[in-house]
Amino acid sequence: MVGARRIAYTTIPIHELREHHVLEKDKPLLKVTNLKVYYPLLKGMLKRKVGEVKAVDGVTFEIKTGETLGLVGESGCGKTTIANTILGLIEKDDGEILYHGESVPKELTSYLRQKIQMVFQDPDASLNPRLKVTGIIAEPLKNLLGITNKTEIRRHVLRLLKEVSLKREHMDRYPHEFSGGQKQRIIIARALACNPELIVLDEPTSALDVSVQAQILNLLIDLQEQYAYG
Repeated sequence: MVGARRIAYTTIPIHELREHHVLEKDKPLLKVTNLKVYYPLLKGMLKRKVGEVKAVDGVTFEIKTGETLGLVGESGCGKTTIANTILGLIEKDDGEILYHGESVPKELTSYLRQKIQMVFQDPDASLNPRLKVTGIIAEPLKNLLGITNKTEIRRHVLRLLKEVSLKREHMDRYPHEFSGGQKQRIIIARALACNPELIVLDEPTSALDVSVQAQILNLLIDLQEQYAYG
């Protein structure tokens, strides 16, 4: 492609990605500058563009390791759109997204998919009902870290479940056997599987009871204090 710029990221041995490492706090992680995402308004049978909706219009922020940043606004103001744009699920119209000082490409590289994880709002929509917990958490271990040995997978899954205060007995159960709070813990465990540096949370407690919300928030705070996630 003429004029294309090569994006370079540090190569990390696969075995180092398989274990959790504590990040150094207060290091620049993600920088978003003047981000704009517009959706076209179409009219008529020919779908002629008659205008546009400015879902995100000139948003700028920065996140460091060990830091929490909350985007506040009413429903439909563009919070989820920003998250999806960072993850490469939606293409931006303008602006810049930098990760460790390097421009984030339209399609995330394998390295970025390991290091940037997301916890979605609805736990039921995020879990495959046909898979047991081990299979759900094993997906990123297999697809991103290349772990195929069943014994090693179960060892990693058990470690991740313990990180989110679940037990060995939960490994071979299906999603419908868990409460809403437990399902969200499973999703968090899956997000932790690739040893991420940045975890994007899209209202992860809004579908839960108030008492359970506090438990999940405390869990996220504890994990951040331990590993310095952004």
